Amino acid sequence: MADATSDQLQQIMTEEYPANLGPAKTKLNELLSGCLKKGCSAPTKAQIYIALGMVASQFGNADEAKTNFETAIKADADAKLPSSGATPNIKQQFADVKAAVSGAASTAGGAGGGGGGDPPPEENPGGKAPPGWTSVDAFKLALEGLKADQDGKLDECIEKDKASLKAEEQPRTRLHLASCESRANKLVDALRDAQKALEVGIAKKDAGVMKVSRNRVKELIERIPHVTFAPPAGVTDLSVKFDDRQVPTEALTKKFSIDPGKHTVLAEGTVNGFPATYEEELEVKEKDLITVRLTLKPSQSSKIITGPQIQCMLQAKNQEEVQKCLPQNRKNLVIKVGADFSAYSDTNHVNVVTPGINAAVISPTSGWNVGGHYILDVVSAASPDLVSEASPPFHEARHAGGITGGYKPGLYGAQANFNVSSEPDYLSTTVGLAVTADVNDKLSTPRLSYSFSYDKIGRGPAGPGSSGLFAGNWLGDIDPDHKGVLTTHEIEASTTFVLSPTSILLVGGTAQFERGDQSKPYRYVPIFDPQGVAPFVPTGATVDLVNRVRLPPRPLEQLPTERDRFAVGGRYNKRLGSSTFRIEERIYFDSWQTKASSTDARYMVDLSKHLRVWPHLRFHGQTGTNFYQLAYSGFVDQGGTLLLPTYRSGDRELAPLITVTGGGGARIALGNPEGEVQYGLNLAGDVMYTRFLKSLFVTTRTGVYGTVAFDVEF
Repeated sequence: MADATSDQLQQIMTEEYPANLGPAKTKLNELLSGCLKKGCSAPTKAQIYIALGMVASQFGNADEAKTNFETAIKADADAKLPSSGATPNIKQQFADVKAAVSGAASTAGGAGGGGGGDPPPEENPGGKAPPGWTSVDAFKLALEGLKADQDGKLDECIEKDKASLKAEEQPRTRLHLASCESRANKLVDALRDAQKALEVGIAKKDAGVMKVSRNRVKELIERIPHVTFAPPAGVTDLSVKFDDRQVPTEALTKKFSIDPGKHTVLAEGTVNGFPATYEEELEVKEKDLITVRLTLKPSQSSKIITGPQIQCMLQAKNQEEVQKCLPQNRKNLVIKVGADFSAYSDTNHVNVVTPGINAAVISPTSGWNVGGHYILDVVSAASPDLVSEASPPFHEARHAGGITGGYKPGLYGAQANFNVSSEPDYLSTTVGLAVTADVNDKLSTPRLSYSFSYDKIGRGPAGPGSSGLFAGNWLGDIDPDHKGVLTTHEIEASTTFVLSPTSILLVGGTAQFERGDQSKPYRYVPIFDPQGVAPFVPTGATVDLVNRVRLPPRPLEQLPTERDRFAVGGRYNKRLGSSTFRIEERIYFDSWQTKASSTDARYMVDLSKHLRVWPHLRFHGQTGTNFYQLAYSGFVDQGGTLLLPTYRSGDRELAPLITVTGGGGARIALGNPEGEVQYGLNLAGDVMYTRFLKSLFVTTRTGVYGTVAFDVEF
């Protein structure tokens, strides 16, 4: 019997005291009543009275506390306070009573004499705070909170405890606040305050507070319900409020801690061009995990939605079914036409101008599209490579164009393309096919493509020294005694993931297999003596220096006839309010042992419906190929034959290098962005700085690129 009562007493003092003084007092009185009825030992009875005295002291009832302490000591002269949970005020009050009962301190008076004990503030004529407190007001407010708790006024208890804590931080007051909040079903606030009490208890090394706080935190974590949201696909302007508080769109799929009880959810967005909403009242119980599926539907009062359509939407089970009920608000046919003009110039005297046009016809309702484009590259160059070979500046033109077409009536689609490019000494044709699918409720879109290129390489009519802006005809003849053929097989696989209504991730990889001789028919490679010259040729050696120390032979460039290229990369788009952040990364390696990394970032800001601007930054770094050398060496054997490296090149793009690009652009909507006819202007410009780490003639190159594009859609 005594052991069971002691265990119950220990449980009450551990779980309720000092955080829940009202319940603690009730349970102690019940325990005492049972003890007196059934009979228990004097030491056990004394410990119950001591516990009641500690609770009374915490309530600020000094007389009641001393009366209980006196009863305990009279029941058991050896009665002592527990090792934890006794405040300095309690210890002093107990000592006063002990001294009075034993007659050891005649000046201390009886249980209600108030000798050395600190009375509650209202009884303290000096107006001083009791031991352990610095603010009298905070102490008074804490007492009022305890009294409100005793009277069952939980809202008043919370109000008084918060006011007390604002005046002075006391871990026991915060624990009591957490207790009142917990019983008022404000579990989230209760958990926050219990955790704060634990932090303060740890800082003050208060074992009693730490023990009670840990138990309280564990209990609350188990009781707290949670809510998460399943956002609809394809709604880019989604806004969600939970109990009138905005929920960040990018965090909708996270789990939020909430209080038990009734809650409201309001979501708004645009579905197929029509304003739509979702509203629901939830009844949440403790420990629940609620998933709210946001199915947006136009309101019944909509004047542009028919009755049957509204009925269809009300019966829809998901967002995709809702969209099928709506008028699609899509044009049967969309025509896009664009024209652009680009220009490039660098410090190596290379200049390029590129006009181009493009057009496409799209049927959003049927799912088909066709399009085409044409560009013209006009190149003029007087680079150090030409000067080193005593070749005059040249002009040439590259014509390129292509057509594309695709069909995607539903979740699956295919796209085919054909492209051709012609230069005076080069003719390239490419055909390709790509297939796509929308899976996982259109949150994932895998894509697989294959293309084949057939390039004919030769010495065309516009060899070195030729002139004329359009040397070489569109699809002009390549010299019958052409240099060779290059074939390329390319396979690409990628998947686009919709991570949230505001973020998209694309990951993929490419494998490319080239077969054929890509050596430039007009690129000559200087050869140096292997002993006295080649090891000492410096990076960036001038044309004059190279011509003075090289050997007389000038062999043509010779590259390997096979090259396998591999790349993996990703692109992440994130919508942030009225701006969009985009970053791309690409890792590249090939069978020529070139390794490269390219990082590209843009931050696009919508300044208005008519103007979007963005800064642009790109970094590229690569290693050189396994056969590239700064200075190639050769020698004559005993038979008089000149022996040369099997592979050799003067192409500094095959050398180790780094390139940093910076710039920006703007998109200007010239008409009404929501009108039947939409047209706009794109402006972009970049500055590119390249550092060649191992090349002749040139160690740096700075290029400037700009483009102006106009497009119209109707």
